[in-house]
Amino acid sequence: MSTASGDLWEFSLKLYAEPGVAASCLSLQDQHGFDVNLVLFCVWCGCRHGELTDDLLKTALETSDRWRETVVRPLRSLRTQLKRDLKESAYSSNSEISVLRERIKTAELDAERIQQQELEKLIEQSVKKNPASARGERSTRRNLDKLAASRGAGLDTAVSGHFDILVKLNRRLVN
Repeated sequence: MSTASGDLWEFSLKLYAEPGVAASCLSLQDQHGFDVNLVLFCVWCGCRHGELTDDLLKTALETSDRWRETVVRPLRSLRTQLKRDLKESAYSSNSEISVLRERIKTAELDAERIQQQELEKLIEQSVKKNPASARGERSTRRNLDKLAASRGAGLDTAVSGHFDILVKLNRRLVN
C-alpha cells in the first residue's frame, strides 16, 4: 500500500479534532514528554501500514528529534513566552504582539506539518522495500508501546489511558 503525500497530515487533523484527542495529546506532550507528531505518526502507521520496525521507529525518532529541537520547540517556546508576556505586562503594543504571536503559531503549525511530511517520506521508502504488515488496532497499540519504550517512558496508567483513547477514536475514524 503506497501513501498519498499529505495523508499523515490530513489523518492527524481529523484525529486531533475528535473529542478528547487534543487533551490526550497535549497531556502526553506536557506531562510525559512525548512528541505529538510521533504519537500521531504511530497511530497513522498502525492504521495505514501496520507495525513499525525497530529500525524505522529509530529513524523516525532521529528525524523528529532533530527537527523538533531546532525548529518546533524554539517556535513553541517563543509563542508561549509572548503569551505570558501579554498577560503579565502592560506593553503598549499588545495588539501587535498578539498578531506576532499568531504568526509564530502559524509558523509552528507549518513546522509540524513539515515534520509529518518527513515522517511520511520514511514510510514511503519503507513500503517500497517491505510489504505492509497487518494493519489495525493491534499494530497501532504496538507502535505506541514501542514509542513509549524507546523513550524510556513506562506505560503507567495515565499514558496507557491516553493511548487507549487514541486507539479507540482511530477505530471510529477508520470504520
